Amino acid sequence: MRIVSFAVLSAAGFLLTACATPLPAHEALPPAAHDQIASTEAVVPIRQNEIYVYVPPSTAGATAGAGFGLIGALVGVAIDASVDSARTSKAEAAVKPLRDAMVDFNFDTTFQGDLKTALPAIAWLHADNIHVVKEVTSDSADLALTNSKASAVLFTTADYHLSNDGDELFVTLQASLFANNDALRVLKPAKSRGPRVALENSLYHNTLTFKARVSSWTPVSSSDRDANMATWSAANGAEMHQQLARAAKVLAQMLADDLQGGAQPGSDGTRNVDGIPGDISSSDDAGSVLRMKDGTLVYATKSLL
Repeated sequence: MRIVSFAVLSAAGFLLTACATPLPAHEALPPAAHDQIASTEAVVPIRQNEIYVYVPPSTAGATAGAGFGLIGALVGVAIDASVDSARTSKAEAAVKPLRDAMVDFNFDTTFQGDLKTALPAIAWLHADNIHVVKEVTSDSADLALTNSKASAVLFTTADYHLSNDGDELFVTLQASLFANNDALRVLKPAKSRGPRVALENSLYHNTLTFKARVSSWTPVSSSDRDANMATWSAANGAEMHQQLARAAKVLAQMLADDLQGGAQPGSDGTRNVDGIPGDISSSDDAGSVLRMKDGTLVYATKSLL
């Protein structure tokens, strides 16, 4: 499996925008939409079949080729490709024991099950058709929207991966809801001549992220990838099973709250996640949901706050 960031996959997939002006990271669903939704189909595109390690692109080539013009740039590209290939191979080898330990865990069905609990609880959404698809392209998404008989179609594109050092787990959900009847289209007329599922055409969109650290009880981060993989893989991947199951449940509920205009910043004060400030909107025994300044939502376990 090629190790890449899902942000890259999404940019090449159907979560696209043709706007010259950047879209806000979060667009709330208009309250007027509630009465116009007779049914909602939830499509859950999950391209991957197993967890991966995100390997940041190399910058070695840019340094080596600096000051040598076009020839230097070409050499730099070749160097970066070689370095990236070697680093990717090492990451693939490192994550294999964890993948072997996770063969009995299916994130797709776990997340689908949690969405089937969280979304139907929103009475006005009428979400009774929730299904996973493995093809993640603008064409397949457009086809799903065109063929749907529902008033609205909600896409929830999920990705789960480890940081380069293997010390942090990221589960990301990119959610977008599109009009599929005339009453809803009045609220958000299509602006793009490209894919119908271009993000600028959505009635609602946001990015929701779950973050946990290996051995989440400790605030100490380790850069020893092999040691971190061993910890994640111990006892047949028990900790990874637990964290992915928690992530699926937490993200499904975060999405339900966000669609209803909930999960607003509370009075618990401002915290930082990776140096980015956000306001705590809710907490449980394991961590907190933060509304970031751009409107996106992050659930971080206690050791990351």
